[in-house]
Amino acid sequence: MENRDENMLGKFQAEEKKSKKRMFLFSSIPLVITIILISASYLAVNNANKQVKELRVQKQNLESTINELNQNINLKTDSLAEMKKVMELAVNYKDKRHSFNFSIDKELYSRYPSQTEMLSAMRNMIENKTTQWHLGGTTPEVGFDSPSFATYMINKYSDSQVAENDRYNLRTILPSTNEPEVGDIVFYEHGYAMFYFEYKNKPFVVGMTPIGLASLTLDFGPRRIGYGDVKY
Repeated sequence: MENRDENMLGKFQAEEKKSKKRMFLFSSIPLVITIILISASYLAVNNANKQVKELRVQKQNLESTINELNQNINLKTDSLAEMKKVMELAVNYKDKRHSFNFSIDKELYSRYPSQTEMLSAMRNMIENKTTQWHLGGTTPEVGFDSPSFATYMINKYSDSQVAENDRYNLRTILPSTNEPEVGDIVFYEHGYAMFYFEYKNKPFVVGMTPIGLASLTLDFGPRRIGYGDVKY
């Protein structure tokens, strides 16, 4: 009887252990599923972050490409505008040239020595074609656009001085005047800045244009928009 009780007790204990093991296994299933779901979510989020980073890089590359294309378009637009300007000058201003020679120097020198020296230098440049049009250029070797040439000559021959970075602001840098004197600047539409001269009471201007350095009649085409006083 005693052995029988021990056997039954052993069976109960064995069943209890099995039951606890089954309960542990059953209770572990949600935990395992949770871990799997968390791992899957982490992998999904990590993968999504990688995709977001890749998309950001693609977006930056696309924006960079768009900016480059816009710059190319602007350059081509500027080039076309320059070509159009050259064509207009070549066609419309060919009869607007004003010839001048050393007789002008003789008349002007006694009253305007510095301006006459500058005029003589510009005539030599025109005759020898040593200085050409170059948009943004700032030296005789490279060439000039109209405001850049005016700034270069002002700094070289006058008491007025203009910083290179201010060459496109000549109209605000130079004092305004209603009656130009020899050597002053005449401002025109489209950015032209030309030097004012007179010979036998007939005004003319000299300066850089897209077809090169030229001596032209005062009203050679673009509308005059003001005068800048230059001190000599």
